[in-house]
Amino acid sequence: MNTRIRPVDSWNIRRIAIAGLLGATCAAYIRAFDFWQLDPADGLRVILDLLGGPLLFLSVAVTLFIWSIGVFIALWRHTFRKAASSLIAILVVPVWSMTLLSVPLFDPWFWYVVFNKSSFEAEATAKAFSQDSANFTVIEGRDVSMGIAGADLNHFIALIYSESDPAKLAVPGSSLTHIYGKFYRRDEYF
Repeated sequence: MNTRIRPVDSWNIRRIAIAGLLGATCAAYIRAFDFWQLDPADGLRVILDLLGGPLLFLSVAVTLFIWSIGVFIALWRHTFRKAASSLIAILVVPVWSMTLLSVPLFDPWFWYVVFNKSSFEAEATAKAFSQDSANFTVIEGRDVSMGIAGADLNHFIALIYSESDPAKLAVPGSSLTHIYGKFYRRDEYF
């Protein structure tokens, strides 16, 4: 008796969960290097910057390519739920990454300010008193440049405390983001 066995058509929830993890990993990589200060003595950051990013994004691209082939195989076998699961998983990776990158709750700068708010306010008061200026105070500056020196733009972030109009904090070629309370983040690219 030779009967043809049909593949089971079920949802592949595991693939969608893996896609969510891949999207979260990509967003966490970008957020981490947006916060982790560049230090010439820190070899781990340099290795992860030069090798980790390309390997992470290459593995994500290969995974998405394999899943897209899986969509066509599932459609050819008439397993529409598996095809839909693969298609949803492909879409989850960029959507989840963009969501995590755009929501301020997942920004490490937000939590850095929340946990250190009282000390930053005291530091801003002391700096403003010494400068005789209550407009704004630069609390901290970081070089978070990525890539090979000279090939990419240098990225500098300044954590600013301001009690006045935040539009005055922006300089040409920079972007200003409200973090929490009276704290702002100024990104400068040269």
